[in-house]
Amino acid sequence: MAGLVGTPVLFGGAIGAYEVSARKDSVESVENQAVDRDGESTEVTLGFDTQDRFDEETFTYLAASSDVLNVVGRTTGEQVRVRRGDDEYAVYTIDREDSDDERSVFANELARARLDLENVDWEDIGDCRITCPRPSVDVPINDEDEVEVEVNPTVVDPDLSVDEAEDQGEYVEVVDSSDANAIVLSPHGGDVQPHTGEQAETVVDELDGDVAHWGTRGYSTNGSAFIRWYVPSYNMSEASYPGLAAVSENEYEYAISFHGTCDPVIQIGGQAPESFRAEVRDAINEVLADTDYEAVLGSGDYRVDGDQTLPNRLASRCGIWIGQDDDSRAQYGTEIAQAVAGVLETRI
Repeated sequence: MAGLVGTPVLFGGAIGAYEVSARKDSVESVENQAVDRDGESTEVTLGFDTQDRFDEETFTYLAASSDVLNVVGRTTGEQVRVRRGDDEYAVYTIDREDSDDERSVFANELARARLDLENVDWEDIGDCRITCPRPSVDVPINDEDEVEVEVNPTVVDPDLSVDEAEDQGEYVEVVDSSDANAIVLSPHGGDVQPHTGEQAETVVDELDGDVAHWGTRGYSTNGSAFIRWYVPSYNMSEASYPGLAAVSENEYEYAISFHGTCDPVIQIGGQAPESFRAEVRDAINEVLADTDYEAVLGSGDYRVDGDQTLPNRLASRCGIWIGQDDDSRAQYGTEIAQAVAGVLETRI
């Protein structure tokens, strides 16, 4: 995919309560399947969003003028890749169509800071809202009212393998749309939320490929895959992720998704019945019996029972969301995945 390769910066890898909440204001059109549209990259002006509609800690949204959306062939609820110069780029969700007559896009200070990572400082805010860490808004790009950027409708590189994406600091999909009644998901794999991709692959291997699999793999050459590539799973649009559209054509009774959080307690959420979530919790706790980690049934923000959350969207009966901090994934990610596979093995 010519013109997409660059040099990302910081290593992220976790979310907090923002991703896991039900999110009533998630963009409704994420339910739309991929459609054939004529779209192309376009040079536009990035300005400040004058509508105080974004939470100050949300940096994944972008507003776009009607003209921009017509050129790139995208609509609200879908993703685009925005590039500033050779080395600054990130993926955004378009959450509003703006009536501006110019070919423009608009973002708040946090969202703009993602396009100035060379100069950004980082704020580790712990387990709250969207992420730890997040970019600081005190960066040179926010001293400019308008900057020139390129908006590209192609989010994931369709031409690279996972190994090539890792070498080049890129973003790709992995997909196996096999005919199965269960699917395992790793929407933030690679270096975005490290070890979650390997966990999904472990489940697939343990079950001899008798489950479908979809995920993304995002990398950076010197560390900032999370800030560049993170899209909350409830916003991931089939129109922007062709592999997700492919697996969404099938029906699954079970969908299990691996995620990262900043919470040291392993959270088991999703719309699955409590009895099934408890079975997954107990299987994980059995393999972690001699460790400092524990899995619990998610409650509050970690209940993750919103319809748009990816496993809930894909499962007809049992959607499971598993949130783990970086340490538990790094030390016991394989064991956790094997425990999950053991539960699924009795159902497929």
